Amino acid sequence: MIGDLLELLLLAVVLGGVYALFAVGISLIFGVLNIINVAHGEFFALGGYSAFVTVTLLGLPPWTGIFVGAATGTLLGAALFPLLLDPLQKRLARRNPGPMFLVLTLGLSILMQNVFLAAAGGDYVRVPPQIRGAVDFGPVFVSNQRLMVLAGATASLLLLFLFLRYHRQGMAIRAVAQNPATAQAVGIPLSRVFTLTIALGCGLAGLGGTLIAPVINVYPTMGFMLTIKAFAITILAGLGNIYGALAASFVVSIVESLSVLVLPSEWKDAIAFGAMILALLFRPQGLFSKTGP
Repeated sequence: MIGDLLELLLLAVVLGGVYALFAVGISLIFGVLNIINVAHGEFFALGGYSAFVTVTLLGLPPWTGIFVGAATGTLLGAALFPLLLDPLQKRLARRNPGPMFLVLTLGLSILMQNVFLAAAGGDYVRVPPQIRGAVDFGPVFVSNQRLMVLAGATASLLLLFLFLRYHRQGMAIRAVAQNPATAQAVGIPLSRVFTLTIALGCGLAGLGGTLIAPVINVYPTMGFMLTIKAFAITILAGLGNIYGALAASFVVSIVESLSVLVLPSEWKDAIAFGAMILALLFRPQGLFSKTGP
């Protein structure tokens, strides 16, 4: 029993790292641009497919897939604002762009899924692990690849928080999140900040896809359920609160994993959404009231 509990906790922490990469990216984008990016999961899949092409098809070392996947997500994410979001916002003029952005990112999500399907087919593809072997934690063994997922998530999120806290561009992102009009008045270019923010959020998703690809199968819709669950996590934490999203990601992953001890496994995915509904009913601002990076 102790061994099973320890194994569930270790796997929950690793899963929490994946949730955090995803939810923090969604919260960052919403906190700065007030946009719900429905296509976020497709950048997760993009990272997985990038790792597959880099390692399996091109034969490059497995660790190169991490950088290629993260870079691909970042570059494609950086193109979203100037190519899609900004032109739509200008055409809408003074009208509320929120619903249109939601529809736009939903269309982008379906488009990217079909591109993956046409390019790679509907079959599952596997990516070789970046690191092999396992670590003995007493009664349980944990693969080095899963530990690498946790280490990669921890390092990248730490770098993101340090960037937002101390770097000039990171402070500009925080200023725009708090008050866009004032930030623009003091000379901060909003378009550049918006582009950088989406690039960072999508880059985190791409990184998550490359790290988890050797653990799970890569397929066109692999990010869909994760997107829905990330929405539940961000609502539970408070929309736009990246620190709350980080904490909520690990809370949800641990509760989900431990729930199988008392509930059938079919109920595991319902926990996050049940908590989201309760949060919307009794505390719609989320468990943490602060908004923005």
